Amino acid sequence: MADLSDALAPGSVSCPPTWPDALRESARLCRYEANTYVFKRGQRVESVYLIQTGQVLLRRDEAHGESITLQTGGPGDFLAEASLFSSYYHCDAFSGSASELLAFPAKTLLLCLQRDAGFAIDWIRLLSRQLVRSRARAERLTLRSPRERVLHCLRLECDDQGRFKPPGTLMQWAATLGIAHETLYRTLAQLEHDGTIVRDGIEIREVSHRSNGSKT
Repeated sequence: MADLSDALAPGSVSCPPTWPDALRESARLCRYEANTYVFKRGQRVESVYLIQTGQVLLRRDEAHGESITLQTGGPGDFLAEASLFSSYYHCDAFSGSASELLAFPAKTLLLCLQRDAGFAIDWIRLLSRQLVRSRARAERLTLRSPRERVLHCLRLECDDQGRFKPPGTLMQWAATLGIAHETLYRTLAQLEHDGTIVRDGIEIREVSHRSNGSKT
């Protein structure tokens, strides 16, 4: 089976320790092989998912056969949080690579939100951060050049040390940037050649854009 679910012992769930015990104890670790579905559009909502490893795409297939990627989620991102108050999922969730997800029962999550004000605030804060990331990604798609899109992503999604790890493969990252993967390869090569970025394996770090700006 593509979905291999394990019950988790209390305290083993990789989520904030302040979350309610009822939610932590009801979580299941689900493993998905690459190119398999987590859930499909129209399926009854049973769980909200937290990505632990891998990459999951939220997609909607149009009548003429084209598939539109609505979101590309990586570790730390939630899936189906927008469906928490719906009866059915509104899109497909498709694992772009081998992935591990924590599945939280939707009914338990709703009950915890109703009963625990502290957790409700934590949940709002978490969704707010996810909304900021989503808006940044939408803003990125308005930029005209591949170079601008890559640098925008590096600056807004790097870690505290200024390092960025592409979500999934370079081909999958190119899809989230809205450019062809060949274009991404050429853009990264040019940025590395002119000293704008440094690449170390899969990690990418932008050389201080302040110093770059002082040259122009």
